[in-house]
Amino acid sequence: MPDNAISMADRPWRQRLAELALACAGSFAADEAARIGEACKLLARAPDRALAAGLALPAPARVEALLAAGAPESAALALIGGSAGYMLSRGGDGQHLASVVLPGRGEEVTAGGDTLALALIGALALALAEAEAQFDDSPGREIARQIDARAHDGARPN
Repeated sequence: MPDNAISMADRPWRQRLAELALACAGSFAADEAARIGEACKLLARAPDRALAAGLALPAPARVEALLAAGAPESAALALIGGSAGYMLSRGGDGQHLASVVLPGRGEEVTAGGDTLALALIGALALALAEAEAQFDDSPGREIARQIDARAHDGARPN
């Protein structure tokens, strides 16, 4: 690697999310497992746990089992927690679209992909990248923390 090159691990979390979303848009079905694995790793390394409010981080063995069973859609959906919203669609041309709304954020984020799983991972990555960009200085930070605390305490968010 050249001296001036920055490894993927050294890039800021938001930049890695944006790169994942872009990779999902340009990927094919054969790339689903790799993109889902990247999403899992990024979620596990969220710089603030509240950023991942509304999402789930299944055990790696569960994700691997779903992928091995030929269920990448289920593996991607396993990342969406009960308090996040999502919508999936497929056009007549075969292109998939996914929209994600994270708790405490008012706007949905939509991404397309060659498969449902790629579209969902792309939308999720974009939603998280946008959330982090607004997170530090927004009241949404406190809302996300409250939702996250309730989810970990077993209480349902309002």
